[in-house]
Amino acid sequence: MGVSNLLKKLQQFSFFDTFKHASTYFTGTIFVHLLGIITLPIFTAYLTAEEYGIINVFTTYIGVTSVLLTLAIHGAIPRYYFEDGKTDFKEFLGTIFVAFNVIFLSLSGAIFLFKEQIASYMNIPLELIFWLILTTYGTILIVFYYNVLIATKQSKEYATIQVIWQYSKFGLTMIGLIYLSGAVYWYNGEETSYTFMGKIVGECLATFLLATYAFRNLSKYMSFDHLSLDYVKYALIYSIPLIPFTLSNHILTSFDQWFINSSVGHSAAGQYAFAYKIGMIYQGLVMALLNGASPIYYDYMNKKDYKKVGEQVDSMTKLLILGASFLILFAVDAGTLLSSSPVFLEALPIAPVIVGAYVFYGVSSFANRGIYFRKKNSYLAGIVLVSGIINILLNYYFIGVKEYSYKAAAYTTLASYFLMMLFSIFVTKYILKLPPLPLGRILKYVVLLGIIVAINYIFGEPNIGLHIGWIFFKGGLFIILSLLLFYNKLGVFFQKSKVQNDEILDQPEND
Repeated sequence: MGVSNLLKKLQQFSFFDTFKHASTYFTGTIFVHLLGIITLPIFTAYLTAEEYGIINVFTTYIGVTSVLLTLAIHGAIPRYYFEDGKTDFKEFLGTIFVAFNVIFLSLSGAIFLFKEQIASYMNIPLELIFWLILTTYGTILIVFYYNVLIATKQSKEYATIQVIWQYSKFGLTMIGLIYLSGAVYWYNGEETSYTFMGKIVGECLATFLLATYAFRNLSKYMSFDHLSLDYVKYALIYSIPLIPFTLSNHILTSFDQWFINSSVGHSAAGQYAFAYKIGMIYQGLVMALLNGASPIYYDYMNKKDYKKVGEQVDSMTKLLILGASFLILFAVDAGTLLSSSPVFLEALPIAPVIVGAYVFYGVSSFANRGIYFRKKNSYLAGIVLVSGIINILLNYYFIGVKEYSYKAAAYTTLASYFLMMLFSIFVTKYILKLPPLPLGRILKYVVLLGIIVAINYIFGEPNIGLHIGWIFFKGGLFIILSLLLFYNKLGVFFQKSKVQNDEILDQPEND
């Protein structure tokens, strides 16, 4: 069967549009993470573990300041776009842009006044506060543009901007690292390498270059002719409950790095961040599927076509399980290949644990979409806030009190995301009475993943990287899981008659 004939058949399926956009988003994510992984040997060669830890802590704080310095007001952009009967999106976006600048300038000024205390609390050099505020502003401009692109289904533009941003950051970072290689400064009374500033300055400059492009394109979607406080009220009502939600989400993804940095040290934070970066590839798959499915999901929900919603979740879950299996099986191999220093290899066994945590994050995200649709964002805040507090307590107990190594943070993340998934399912199903997820099928897919992983840990050598025999062993396990997930879909490759329905990709299996 020709590729063009196969493509024509696939285009008949209702999930095809979602898959097309999701695959575009994920292609961009792959290029971004591929760069991140390929450059790990370069960065670990230029930077000490301490410097690598400082950089990763700095990067995670950008996510926090992007929320605090804007009151998360940009989060309302895609939701307003999907409101039924609204034709004033340009006026809305123009008003929100003005409000964002007012809020940002006011709050960032306050942060700069207390920069000494904040830098001491964050355990970073004082001058990084300036670069943190500057990089945050550029990042938010790009995120504004991202939100518009997602709403308007411009996945190719989104992926292109995503890739250009990351690759330009790398290019300017390399210039900075080479220029500052060997430079030193005094930090906490000790002579310390200053090379890491090459990465921070390079990324900031690249961010502002792309932010300029984003602002120019945003102007096509904004109108300042009718600024209204009603738009600001709508955005704040929608976004303010997202502040604790987003911050708690950052706690779940980043608190372990912050805590390790402050309690164990920069070196341990750098080791943990190295393993976490490999595991974060999976989060990119989750976000790609969510972004690709979002427009169609809102259409299904507006039409109350809950059966289609369930079928969409079923298809996405299979792809998530397949992606998780690949990363869990081969994370140690990838890390072994890409580390320039043996000190980073110690952390690789926790990378599969982090991937496992994001499996639960993915299922939770599928459930939470209904909360966004109903605009009951305070429930999101409660779900993630409780999970974040649990994560803090677990990290404090196992790392701070029991003094286990930084590796314990991976398992506390796994436990926290598992609980978040349970909270999300409970709230959406029993409190908000939203259409339930196909939990029976999701559980079946998770169990299949668990069996494959168990076989690898019982009969294989999961912590040995780049061993040709074990690579073939793990490859066989991956193929087996693929067949188990999609065995009833293989007919598309052999079917010669016209496909009559969506049975191949969209029809969920019977429990």
